[in-house]
Amino acid sequence: MDIDKIESFVTLAEIKHFAKASEVLYISQPALSKRIQALEDELNVPLFNRIGKKIFLTVQGEYFKKYAEEMLASYYNAREYIKQIENLEHGTLNFGTTNFIGVYLMPEFISKFHNKYPKIEINMVINSSKNILNMLHKNQLEFIFLSDYIVEEDDYYVIKKYIDDNLKLIVGNKHRLFGQKSCSLFDVADDLYITKEPTSSQSKFLDKIFKKHNFDFNNKLFISHQEAIKESVINNIGISILSVNSVKRELESGLVTALDFDEEDIQREIQYVYIKNKFLTPAANEFIKLISE
Repeated sequence: MDIDKIESFVTLAEIKHFAKASEVLYISQPALSKRIQALEDELNVPLFNRIGKKIFLTVQGEYFKKYAEEMLASYYNAREYIKQIENLEHGTLNFGTTNFIGVYLMPEFISKFHNKYPKIEINMVINSSKNILNMLHKNQLEFIFLSDYIVEEDDYYVIKKYIDDNLKLIVGNKHRLFGQKSCSLFDVADDLYITKEPTSSQSKFLDKIFKKHNFDFNNKLFISHQEAIKESVINNIGISILSVNSVKRELESGLVTALDFDEEDIQREIQYVYIKNKFLTPAANEFIKLISE
């Protein structure tokens, strides 16, 4: 079983069209068909159902797909590791983050890493916690950054603390509480609360805190993007609960102010996570060393 056959299978399984998959792989359609047929002969099962010009994975193909993706990712990771052994002169750093971490926390360290290792290509995937965890399991990412309420202690992962992150009430400069240092949750119960969708991990985290104090906002506006939430607060549309790390410049410029809650300090731990017993590339180890310093 060679890697070309695996790569051809994974590409065709994703695209489900021989001609388009052939273009992606830069091979002819007959060559692709030959590779798939050879793989099916080797496994002694059909991997695709062909109905006219349409193709679909068989039950066997669906089952084999996740293993094929893991094999392909492992091969690329091994090749990447070997490429980086010599003084980190070549290679790619692949890691994932959620939106907040990728936008507000990582650029500083990416800059430092790039200055130290300018020939290493950096690929930071910013996506939902669910998606980057899935990519981690498929070996498409070496490590990921998450909030501590995403992954519970698990023997499957290595989980390390990166920083503590404080979340506070953020209000615009025309808000009645602007300039104050603290307030009660109930002082803003009737304000328009701007937050991410209820299914987001952060919303679920905050809802647990609200329930603990028998509290909820009476008026809510849901926005899926953190920058849009921040801009809405700056424009005095409503209030929000955000990380102080995401509003540093706005705090300095007087566009917003951050208030503590009388009920409790809202804090989360930002962690980096990778699969236990997995070999990290030299570039990954160097990046982790950099953020640890």
